[in-house]
Amino acid sequence: MALFNLPNDAFSNVNLNSIGSDYAQQFGHDISLLVAKQTRAAIFDSSPQQFYDLALMNAKSPKSWNSDEFFYKEMGYQRQPLTASNTAVAVTWPTTQTFPIQSLTNIATDTIIAYPNGSLGNVTAINTATSEITVTPMTNSTLPAVALGDIFANISSVEADGVDGFAQYFRADTIERNGYIQLFSKAIHYGAVELYKLQKGAVNADFLSMESQNMMRQHKIDLSNAFWMGRKGEITTAAGDRAKMTDGVFTMMQNAGSPNATTTSATLVDAFEDMVLSSEYGNYGEVRFAYMTPRIANELRKAYTDQLIRYTPENQSIAKLHLNEIQLGSSRIVIVPFQRFQSQADFYPGFENRIVILDHNTIDTYEMWGAMSGTTPDRSQGFAKSYKDMWVACQMGVAMNNPMSSAYIDLTF
Repeated sequence: MALFNLPNDAFSNVNLNSIGSDYAQQFGHDISLLVAKQTRAAIFDSSPQQFYDLALMNAKSPKSWNSDEFFYKEMGYQRQPLTASNTAVAVTWPTTQTFPIQSLTNIATDTIIAYPNGSLGNVTAINTATSEITVTPMTNSTLPAVALGDIFANISSVEADGVDGFAQYFRADTIERNGYIQLFSKAIHYGAVELYKLQKGAVNADFLSMESQNMMRQHKIDLSNAFWMGRKGEITTAAGDRAKMTDGVFTMMQNAGSPNATTTSATLVDAFEDMVLSSEYGNYGEVRFAYMTPRIANELRKAYTDQLIRYTPENQSIAKLHLNEIQLGSSRIVIVPFQRFQSQADFYPGFENRIVILDHNTIDTYEMWGAMSGTTPDRSQGFAKSYKDMWVACQMGVAMNNPMSSAYIDLTF
C-alpha cells in the first residue's frame, strides 16, 4: 500500500504511459505495465498504388512461348528516299542527268522521283558498278542542279501502253529481332514458430495478409520496372549462375532512335504536339498513351482543358482507370498520370521530368508457363521442413515491333 498526498506526478496520467510510448521518451516521463500499447489493428499501406502501365500492358494477353528466347520479324515501310552522294549540273529535256546515290536498294527504273524543289523526273537507267542513276526530265521541262546530300522522294512507278512485262518488281524486306524471357520470383520466409505467433498473437490482425499483398506488389514493381528499363543481356547471379534479362521499352526506344525532344515548361505543348505528330506510324485515330508524373499531367491538362474527353476503351478493366484523351492530328493520345516516374527507388534520374508516349499496339510480352504462386509444404504435410515460404514467380520478355511509333520528351526546369 502506498500513501501519498495530492497532487503527485508518480500517480498521475503523465506517467501512465505504455511500453514504447513516444510521449514518455520525448518528455522524460515513466512507462507503466498497467496499460497496454494501443495499436491500430489495420496497417495503412502508404506505397504508390499506380500501375497503369501493367493494366494497359495486360490488356493484350502475353504470347505463350516454348523457349526463353524469342524471335520476331518486322516489315517496315518498304519505301525510302534517295540521297545524292555527289553533285550534278542542271539539265533540260531531252538531256538526261546522272549522279550517284547512297544506296540502290530502294530504286528501280521507271520510278518517278521528286527533287527538293518539286521537279519530277524518271529514273531511266541504273549503273550498279558506280551506284549512279540516270534521270530523264519530263518532256519540255528541266531538272535542277543536284547538291551533295539532296533528298529525293520516291513518287510512283510509270508505265507506257502496250509494253511487255511490268514497270517495277517488288520484294519486301524484313528485319529479324529477338529478345530474352527473364525469370522473376519473390518469397516470404517464415519459421514454424514465427508463423504461429503471427497467426495467433499478432497485434495487427491484418499483418500477414498485408505482408503477402505487399510482396505481390513488390513483384509487380519488379515487372513494371523491367518493362520500362530492362536491358537485353546476361547477368551473373549471387550463386554464380547465368541468367537472361529482358529488354525494356524505353531502352529499345533509345537504341532505335525513337523521336525525342528536350524542352522547357514554356514550350511543353509545342514539343508534345511535335512528338505526337513525328511518331504517327499507326492507323488513323489509333490510341497511344502518354505517361508522365501527375505534376506534368496537370500542366498538360491545363493546355487542353477544352479538348479533354473521357477515354472509353472496349476493355472494361481499362475503362475503370478513368483516363482522359486528347485528339491531335490523326492520333488519340491518352494522358496517363504515372506517379512512380518520380520514385528514385525505381527509376533512374530523368524520368521524373519525362513524358513517354507509348504505342501499346506495337508492344508484346512473352511468357512460358505463366505466373504461379503458392506456399511450400512443411512438416504438417510430411516434409522435413520447419518453415514455410509464401512465393510468387513468373516470366516476362518484352518485344517492341516499331519503336519509331513511340516518342519521349525531356523537360528542363
